[in-house]
Amino acid sequence: MSIQELISNITPLYNKYKKEKDIIFGTDAVILMWQMGDYLKKYLEEHDVAPHNLYRQIYGKSEGEKNIAQRSYITREAMSRCYRIRNIFDDVDMIKAKLPSLKRYRLFFQAMPFFDNAKYKFEKDEMNNLLELLNSNKSYKEIINEIYKLQKEKIGIKNPRSQRLKDLEKEKDCFINFYNYIHDLILQYEFKQLPDEVKKIDNEFIKIISKNTSAITQDGLKTYEFTIPNNLKEPWACYVALLEKLINQTDAKLIRRFRRIIPPERIARLSEMIYALNSEDSFNYFKN
Repeated sequence: MSIQELISNITPLYNKYKKEKDIIFGTDAVILMWQMGDYLKKYLEEHDVAPHNLYRQIYGKSEGEKNIAQRSYITREAMSRCYRIRNIFDDVDMIKAKLPSLKRYRLFFQAMPFFDNAKYKFEKDEMNNLLELLNSNKSYKEIINEIYKLQKEKIGIKNPRSQRLKDLEKEKDCFINFYNYIHDLILQYEFKQLPDEVKKIDNEFIKIISKNTSAITQDGLKTYEFTIPNNLKEPWACYVALLEKLINQTDAKLIRRFRRIIPPERIARLSEMIYALNSEDSFNYFKN
């Protein structure tokens, strides 16, 4: 499946959702988004590309940029949600079984952390109670208010004032230094004129670093093992060591703290820039 075939497959589904989102039954809306996510998942399995890079290719430009042709108007946020939904439910029948009477998609969207967030995911009785709420005969307002209460109870825990983000100053400096370095490479060079220090880095290693960078933008994304080359120079060495430290944490506390000082959008952008170094086509597409 080519990128254009992928866009052709998901665009009618996206247009249908956008046209009917205010009237469509919640279960049907989730199914539409699952179907879009299924196409995305198949493409990602067929091609060696990170989700955030694929979303950028489909959208065709960075939101807010001018004078750059768009391939579609399907936003990266929408694609990310569709892919999440595809990973939550194995098939359409599972959606129908779990959410047979869902009134509105927004009710499910607000409850999504309880379905796929490793820290907040509900199990057994909690999940059964949540599904009963989502499928209940209560009004939309009553259901959404109960979900808000669950969010406040389960997720809305304030970090203690004693938690010092200053402890991550070195990590922040390492990220910013590497981000600026990669940004300058793409801005100042053509692909064939990239410095030898970049050309010597194995393409598969670059892909893995891009994927792992993308993985730290949110909880629960797949990470990939890698070995740091002995001859890796700065600032690559610093950043790769930082990345290894982040993805190998037994819990997500450090990554979440890191995302408080480096926004996920900036991390995703770095993932895209790293991937651009993988090939001349990727480099030129990103640069242009």
